[in-house]
Amino acid sequence: MKQILNIAHYEIMHIFRERVLLAILFIVPLLYASMFGMVYVSAILQHVPLGIVDLDHSQESRAVVSAFENTSNFKVIPQVSTYADLEAGMKNGLVRAGVVIPADYSQKLAQHQLTQILTVYDGSNLIYGFNTRKYFQQVLNTFSAEHTASYLSGLGMTKQEITNVMDMVSYSMEVWYNPTFSYATFIFMGLVLMIIQQIGLLGIGLTVTREKEENSWLQFLCAAVPQWKIFMGKALPYFIANFFNYGLLLWIAARFVNVKIEGSVGLILLLGLLFDLIIISAGFIVSVYFPNSLLVTRYLMLISVPIFVASGYSWPSTHIPVAINMLLRTMPYTWMAEGFRLLTVKNLSFAYIADKIMVLILMAAATTFFALTFPKRRKPPAQIGTAVNSALDLPNKNL
Repeated sequence: MKQILNIAHYEIMHIFRERVLLAILFIVPLLYASMFGMVYVSAILQHVPLGIVDLDHSQESRAVVSAFENTSNFKVIPQVSTYADLEAGMKNGLVRAGVVIPADYSQKLAQHQLTQILTVYDGSNLIYGFNTRKYFQQVLNTFSAEHTASYLSGLGMTKQEITNVMDMVSYSMEVWYNPTFSYATFIFMGLVLMIIQQIGLLGIGLTVTREKEENSWLQFLCAAVPQWKIFMGKALPYFIANFFNYGLLLWIAARFVNVKIEGSVGLILLLGLLFDLIIISAGFIVSVYFPNSLLVTRYLMLISVPIFVASGYSWPSTHIPVAINMLLRTMPYTWMAEGFRLLTVKNLSFAYIADKIMVLILMAAATTFFALTFPKRRKPPAQIGTAVNSALDLPNKNL
């Protein structure tokens, strides 16, 4: 028992001497729980952006519009008034669902003929897709029942006649972009991009720290070799390997996981190259400024989960608090994931992802600049904290 207590005493002293480890054990869990709670604070997805195309412009069609306006599940976007507006809005994200009322709606209604109201919604994001489908059914079923009750209120009809009238209004439903509701299409590539990011960062992030731990980094600093050559020599193998993984995982996703991957091959490659360049440059910068491999591994492990959860890939960014949204907009993964989904799932052209590509270009330029011009001087060893492959004194029992 005494040996167990001595080991426990040593471990406790080590935890309190290592501030990063102390934060991981006691602060990070609370931080994660708080952030996840803020991300999912709305709990229920409401106020889905809805475009209504009223081709009839009658009193009866306005009643349908009012039914959608008077529910908190939808938020009617007034800018959408034509089918072309609806298509454009679904592409650029202005709306996530649409209702099209036919031009002969009131006429068929008056003649007691079958009348269809077209409803469409964006299936590229399953969170929107599943909820929107349910909300459509709720609103239209309620509207149909109210219409029938109002119509029959002044008529003395038999039960069979009432049944026939209740079947008068129906609607058709289309799912755009992800009609099979494939969860793999929805989430798999987001996880793949996160794997590529973390593996790339970890690989390049341990290069300089490994040299520091083996006391060989000084050879690079003292050699008559400019910084940009050191960076390129160190980064090139990881850049090639990471881009190879990008292509390999795309092939596996499309071939074996049946993920929907469409769009321009050139744009897919461009996104991958920019994302890869940012990852490798940022990882090299981290490796230059961090004192050892252990700290690099810790911090890279900590950032993966919150970046993915709060990036807007798995939960709509419109329902994430503004402060978290602004913070995640500084991360390349957020822009890469958005652009990749728009390109491969919605099969959109360059015009719809130009802003994502431009941001990635700026991030690539910034990270590459700092990687190419890192200070060629040796940083003194840290006086406190864990150092890999070093002789850290054990805590004294008198502490």
